[in-house]
Amino acid sequence: MFDRKSDAVAWEQDQRRRLRAGEWLDPRRGQVSLSVVAELWLESRRTVKRRTLESDRGAWRNYIAPRFGRRPVASITTADVASWLGDLMRRGLARSTATRALATLRSLLSFAVADGRVTVNAAAAAKAPTGGRRGAKAGSSTSMKWWLWPKRAEALMRSELVYVLAMQGLRWGELAGLQVGDRVMLPGPGLRLSRAVLASNGGGELYVDTLKNKRARTVPLVPVVVPIVDRWSAGKSPGEWLFAAPEGGPLRETNWQRSVSWREAKATIGRPELRVHDLRHTAASVWLASGADPKVVQRVLGHATAAMTMDLYGHMIDHNLCDAAQRLGGTTGARPDGTGR
Repeated sequence: MFDRKSDAVAWEQDQRRRLRAGEWLDPRRGQVSLSVVAELWLESRRTVKRRTLESDRGAWRNYIAPRFGRRPVASITTADVASWLGDLMRRGLARSTATRALATLRSLLSFAVADGRVTVNAAAAAKAPTGGRRGAKAGSSTSMKWWLWPKRAEALMRSELVYVLAMQGLRWGELAGLQVGDRVMLPGPGLRLSRAVLASNGGGELYVDTLKNKRARTVPLVPVVVPIVDRWSAGKSPGEWLFAAPEGGPLRETNWQRSVSWREAKATIGRPELRVHDLRHTAASVWLASGADPKVVQRVLGHATAAMTMDLYGHMIDHNLCDAAQRLGGTTGARPDGTGR
């Protein structure tokens, strides 16, 4: 194993040092395949939100296992992870999807460290991808021009729910999870969001879950939405779904899209890439363009911080700077020459 006796002695001394410091690991524990560790890791994550667990399983199955599944966990290096990320991007994977796969691998290898399989997380130092194809996100041309939607989206107005989504900033799962009893007075009319109805694996069975950040919130209703909520809640008991499916039960997004010819409506306005979720970005744009404080918009959208809201939509504030300057003009009583009136 060693060419020189001095190397063997140095190795033995290092092992003894690690043993005394509690850092020693049985090398055999790192020789198991990453698939074995992944099975234990996924089992340990049963306490996380269902959608998160499904996302982890999908990232493992589609992107991590094909490359590293059979590899001994101790053999995976930071260079291997960087090479894997590069391959994902060359395959045309969206940047957000590759970043999510990296986060899953980091979590998996962190579990391997905690389980005494390896001493270092090989994915910890890997940098998230910065190139490649962007997903449709806030701030992109896919979404942010839609703050002018009332002038452009007549073909989408086949359902009242478009107004609810585009004015209230709800995620689809939040809208589907509303019950009649969630109507409140702020003192004005509002909705209390405390649950979401999601589809397993994106299109499977529906299930009720907590909100994305596990924090309930209350949002005031825009005047145009009030009569819509009135009509949908008429004759229903507090425990019934506010926006129920025709056959009862919560409303599924895919079924709703078919019922309102969503795909055809998008084609009519020349925006085939538009997602229902982009209407949430529309709401953020409308609120900010109306002069709402970013802290207000944060609470409406359910972001963790106002900083997050500004990161996503801050350019809308920039868009309003000139308008704000014009509104301030002449209000101080000062004249262009610096003298008073």
